[in-house]
Amino acid sequence: MKNILNYYYNLNLLEVFNLEGKYYFNINGNSYFFIPFERPIGDLKSINNLCNEIKKRNILTNTIEMNKYNQLFTMVDEIPYVLIKDNSRKTLININDILYIQNNSLNISNDIKLYRNDWIKMWEIKIDYYESQTNNSFSKYPLLRQTLDYYIGLGENAISYLVNNNINIKNVVLSHRRINSNCTSFDFYNPINYIIDNRVRDFAEYIKSIFFEVGITSDIFNNYLNNFNFTRDEYILLIARLLFPTYYFDKYDEIVNNRLDESIIKNVLNKNNEYIIFLKNTLYYIIYTKKINIPFIDWIFRYPNL
Repeated sequence: MKNILNYYYNLNLLEVFNLEGKYYFNINGNSYFFIPFERPIGDLKSINNLCNEIKKRNILTNTIEMNKYNQLFTMVDEIPYVLIKDNSRKTLININDILYIQNNSLNISNDIKLYRNDWIKMWEIKIDYYESQTNNSFSKYPLLRQTLDYYIGLGENAISYLVNNNINIKNVVLSHRRINSNCTSFDFYNPINYIIDNRVRDFAEYIKSIFFEVGITSDIFNNYLNNFNFTRDEYILLIARLLFPTYYFDKYDEIVNNRLDESIIKNVLNKNNEYIIFLKNTLYYIIYTKKINIPFIDWIFRYPNL
């Protein structure tokens, strides 16, 4: 890989390090990562245009470097790679990073290639996929066999909550394909992770990850929530997004693709009751404390406390 970088980017590298599939090097005091681009190649120009708009708004971002042929990607063994200059801090992100992005990137792009805000359609496709898998993975993965139908049901509940409330998703901001409690500043400000979606998305996904990977109390969550000036429709989006079990489906995908052992799903299963009560407390807080008139979810309100 060192020879490819030297040739295509006119570099003179002595060392290149492989970090979990990302090739890393440092030159002239700057850090760079050479990584596969695992999205439709047609997204790349849109992402680069988005980065240019981000820089115009003086928002922190890592940047894509052109190769010597003035191309945004370089083919290596028939795989497109991009060279990313790391302009971010070398830390884990926190809720303030999400606020920073949201407060500075409202309606930052109208490029539909980057939009991921048709949640109902995307979730229905995902649910159809998992329903089609029920006969494929059960013999090898007994825990998934016992639990997949339940989490499909949660997903269908989330879809119904949106459908029944006829929400038009507005207030789009710079968002991420996925965000979690272990997200580093490099990943958070990495352009190849950028999408455009409602500002609820990153907040909800971050909270779900914290809940299952670290732990979060309702009081801390409520303090976080008070920093976000969500509309009534966005509170409905928030409940739907918290209810939709990406925390399970993401693990499912990694298990059946042999990237994780099935035992990893036990952490999700063991916290299920606690998480439903967390959702119940969140609904109570939004409806009764914040006085936001959003619909109840009856079965969650009836769910017994531990």
